[in-house]
Amino acid sequence: MRRAAIGFFFFVTAFLSGCVTNNEITDFTNLSVVYGWVDLENAKGNEVVGGSIKGFNLPPDQNRYPIGYSKLGTGYVIFHVGVQNGPMKVNTIETMNCIGLCGNVINVFDFGAQGGDILAANIKSQGVYFLGNFALVSPKGLFAPREFDVVPTKGPSKRQMLELILEVAAEQQKPLIRAELARLQ
Repeated sequence: MRRAAIGFFFFVTAFLSGCVTNNEITDFTNLSVVYGWVDLENAKGNEVVGGSIKGFNLPPDQNRYPIGYSKLGTGYVIFHVGVQNGPMKVNTIETMNCIGLCGNVINVFDFGAQGGDILAANIKSQGVYFLGNFALVSPKGLFAPREFDVVPTKGPSKRQMLELILEVAAEQQKPLIRAELARLQ
């Protein structure tokens, strides 16, 4: 629980300062918000502890965005508030088993460079982009293969997710999120 709180604090701090890769964002002009929800009920690990989004139109040393994440229901809202235009998708989601204390194994769900449109978007102009609601499903058993399935699922409403993101978003992105919330009414 403590490790998850420290991880959440790190990402909230990073997003409040507008951190992308190793560069601080000071100008959010043309940068977008992306978000989705991942159900972990049938996945290895019950807490998200990290992950990344990959931008496919960026140089290799600048194409990873750390995800922000926050618990909501049986899963987690994953997001970033400063993504550049172009194709992007969730690259990895990292989980741990935590019951009181967390274990010492980090499960990395790697979506790879391929994988279709699961947790992906093609950002054409500044806006708020929904990546979808998906469940991660891991095989059961001690010696189960390290494979997983990603299936569409019902999840929290877009409104619930955006209200949660609004609390930690950079001030310059809050009007964009508020406009999307107004559009959802």
